[in-house]
Amino acid sequence: MEQVISFLEDLAQHNYKEWFDVHKGEYLQAKNTIAEVAVDLISRIAAFDPRMKGLRVEDCTYRIYRDIRFSADKTPYKTHMGIYVCAGGKKSGRAGYYLHIEPATNTYFLCSGLYNPTKEMIKSVREEIMLSGDKFDGAIKAAKGFEIDWEGALTRLPLGWQPSQYSDYYRLKSYIIIKYVDKKYITAGNLASRVARDLKPTAPFCELLNRCVDLVLDEQ
Repeated sequence: MEQVISFLEDLAQHNYKEWFDVHKGEYLQAKNTIAEVAVDLISRIAAFDPRMKGLRVEDCTYRIYRDIRFSADKTPYKTHMGIYVCAGGKKSGRAGYYLHIEPATNTYFLCSGLYNPTKEMIKSVREEIMLSGDKFDGAIKAAKGFEIDWEGALTRLPLGWQPSQYSDYYRLKSYIIIKYVDKKYITAGNLASRVARDLKPTAPFCELLNRCVDLVLDEQ
């Protein structure tokens, strides 16, 4: 993983096509390393979350090329790499498990949950909280070392939802629990084993969210 981090650090300093073309071999080496971790991680996560069985590397990894068509930032390449192990693949809209590596900003984390869900999925999760808030709260607290990510949350309860013991969770627009790690965590050996071990306690949270998503998708 040292080579992956070194490449991404260099890319952040030289984010333009001419440099990337010269260093394409380094990119491919980094991409292959991430793919190897992804294969191992998929297998290990599927052992405690059977929804993840059968996923391929391409289902769980991302292109390095940015979509700059509607962005003021015209730098062509992402300066991070990630692996998202999610039932149905990264575009399915389901909850899953994510590893993020972004050395330029010293940002490394693991997270689980449902990112940027549709309004129908948000409603489904809020209804679950309304009916079984203790289970939702318990699933978060059972994930030792993780905390709820409140980024982007509403500042007040959404219209039509009443205050209750767990109603603060209604303010969330994504349902993510996150654990920040450091560079040493990423570069130490057996990364996939360590990530899977740390993500395992988050499986009940993901399963709860995916049941909410199932209700929405079954109606479509």
